[in-house]
Amino acid sequence: MIKGVAGGDDRHRYINTHYSKNTWVELGVYRFTGTPRVVLTNTTDDGTADEDVAWDAVAFQPLSAKPKDMVVAMGDSYTSGEGAGSYSPESDRDHGDSDWNACRRSPNAWPRKVTLPGQTKTIGALADSFDPALDFQFTACSGAKTFQMTQGNPHAWGLDGNFHEKTQIDSGTLSGDTTLVMLTIGGNEARFDNKIQTCVMEGCPSEASMKADIDNAVIETRTVLEQIHELAPNATISLTGYPLLFSRTQACSTLVSASQRVILNNMAEYFESKQRELALSMSASNVRYKSPQPAFEGKRICDSPEGINGGVAGPNGDGDFHHGDKNTQLCWWFTGDTCLSRESYHPNQTGTSAYAQAFMTAGPLSAATRQGR
Repeated sequence: MIKGVAGGDDRHRYINTHYSKNTWVELGVYRFTGTPRVVLTNTTDDGTADEDVAWDAVAFQPLSAKPKDMVVAMGDSYTSGEGAGSYSPESDRDHGDSDWNACRRSPNAWPRKVTLPGQTKTIGALADSFDPALDFQFTACSGAKTFQMTQGNPHAWGLDGNFHEKTQIDSGTLSGDTTLVMLTIGGNEARFDNKIQTCVMEGCPSEASMKADIDNAVIETRTVLEQIHELAPNATISLTGYPLLFSRTQACSTLVSASQRVILNNMAEYFESKQRELALSMSASNVRYKSPQPAFEGKRICDSPEGINGGVAGPNGDGDFHHGDKNTQLCWWFTGDTCLSRESYHPNQTGTSAYAQAFMTAGPLSAATRQGR
């Protein structure tokens, strides 16, 4: 709990403490009018009472002014950097244990590669050097669904997509000082991972059923965006879409057949059209849509270079899927003792660079507005 904040309201900040090293963990930038004070507690909302939570110092760094940019990156695996490797230790650990965490936040995630207007360095470079021009908070989690972002404790702790972390909107990162929220969300609600598995194993579901899942995902996404705007009313909320996975000009051998690739690409286009419409309908709440499609032309699966992973054998990291997992049926089907990694069908480092480029070139207005939709 942060006390002495302007306005008189105490601010709660929830963090994952499993860094496995002595390190400073930034709690954020606050404007104080009283005496700055931080109250630390090892009482956690998940209530397992079987973890040591230790600290030994708190430091305040005075700033001459509020940072120009106060940015929060949140959402699912496409924002966390799943597929781009080098995941932070607290977010990639203890597979098979009650402490399992596979949020898999990567230093190579696309928000960290963005250079904001008026800045000369990327968000990642500024954040890593504790530059006073930026406050950056990163809560995205691989596997996150919309209900794992919205306010209130999860109905069950430890599930894929939130693990034992606080729901992202309740993490304490959003405030009236926030200037920008970057996120991808809805892909897990639309069950795209399940659709790929079903296409491979049984044949793709009907177009009607896939569109119904997408429509539901967009409805649930609206709730997420509304709650973000409520807590960060002065922020631009950048809802960034999902790239088509497969090349439309190049053929290659993948687990997914050529006809199935067409179906999945068509559904991704439908999803994009619905997210555009959602962003336009919420423009008064500062919601903007960013399309990744132009930046991924020539970088999809089967293209060269590929900016999106195809099927990747795992595990890659301690939080990844392992043999015997119930989380993915491909664990027993793919190669016997090897599971498909969580990195499968996610942007690699080439892809996260493309995402960052898309964000920087898509413009300040929603794509729906620019195209007159």
